[in-house]
Amino acid sequence: METTNIERFQNRPKNSIKLLAFLEAKKGKGDELWKILQELIEPTLAEPGNIAYVPHRSVDNPDSFMFDEIWRDQNAIDLHFKQPHMHNLEEKLNPILEKPLEIRMYSELNRN
Repeated sequence: METTNIERFQNRPKNSIKLLAFLEAKKGKGDELWKILQELIEPTLAEPGNIAYVPHRSVDNPDSFMFDEIWRDQNAIDLHFKQPHMHNLEEKLNPILEKPLEIRMYSELNRN
């Protein structure tokens, strides 16, 4: 599955946002967490404001995941969290997460 829309990436606006989401499952719950996370990939990639949605699993800890995302702008991120596939996500995740979901957002430098 392609996780980056190359055309959208090449034409991303200057105010696009890099979002990194970090999730760590309780010990031994990594596969259970991954099953939930996989369900988000296809519908998220279909969102018009999404440019990239790339899942990663830690090479050191199979219970740790990171999503590397690029969004058109803050509005696209806000809309993402209102999508049906994001509803009740906290209820599914919280029982198996070791610590709360961590989200970091960045803007790209040197994009005049």
